[in-house]
Amino acid sequence: MTVFHLDMDLDNMSKSHQSIANYVVGALQQIPYCTEEDIAVAVGVSTATVSRFWRTIGFANLKAFKKTLLQSEHATPAHKMKKILNKVDHEEADIVSEMLEIAAANVEVTSKRVDREQFHQAVEAIHKARKVYVFGTGAAASLIELIRFRLNRINVQIEGMAGSGSELLETLVHVDSSDVLLMFGFVRRSPELTVLLEHAKEAGYTTILITDLLVSDMLEQSDFVLQVDRGELEGFHSMAAPVALLDALSVAVTKRRGQQAFDQLDRLHVMRKKYSSQLPK
Repeated sequence: MTVFHLDMDLDNMSKSHQSIANYVVGALQQIPYCTEEDIAVAVGVSTATVSRFWRTIGFANLKAFKKTLLQSEHATPAHKMKKILNKVDHEEADIVSEMLEIAAANVEVTSKRVDREQFHQAVEAIHKARKVYVFGTGAAASLIELIRFRLNRINVQIEGMAGSGSELLETLVHVDSSDVLLMFGFVRRSPELTVLLEHAKEAGYTTILITDLLVSDMLEQSDFVLQVDRGELEGFHSMAAPVALLDALSVAVTKRRGQQAFDQLDRLHVMRKKYSSQLPK
């Protein structure tokens, strides 16, 4: 694989092509999963303008651009780790400070990116749900366990789903219109996410998508969307912002449930005291 490099002469581009170029550079991770129509809508130009753009940067069309992008080194775990290590590869480097600064930046961007109305509607949906199901793959498995722990202790019925394959259907068959499905969709649209969103139309359950994608048809197909920042395309992808968002969700749901949630927490406290000698903390 080779490192991906874009040669763009912005000074000689039209304003429309400059806008497309700026968008493409900022959303390289999503481009392989976009159509020209997606890009046109995101930038606010015509599809024909997007089609003409590729030749100005040396590609025959979007398909050729995607092929080169997917063959490049930018998406490999090794390249991402090398990039972050290059930032701290000197004697004075403070890896703790570097990583915390990156995480803080991700959280700050996420704070601006999350639509507050969508957030509050997602909280209301979770509060009213008969049961909350959670789906995610890879590193998102840790997020599933976190939100399960947080919501379970205030008596929200919550269950994680299998991350891949037909085993997912063993849980999906039980999801109905009174339930909520919370999904983590990072980097790309997986076959499993496609199935979950398609089945939602038939079963009628509410879907909440937490994603780092800025352009995807999943954004329109999900009932509520909470967008997070996990870092640069070629950089280390942090889970700091998704974790912070889940903490915000759990606190907001606790507030929405009111005394019911506090009664449940009190019962937990009483049980801890009762069995403290047998089950130390």
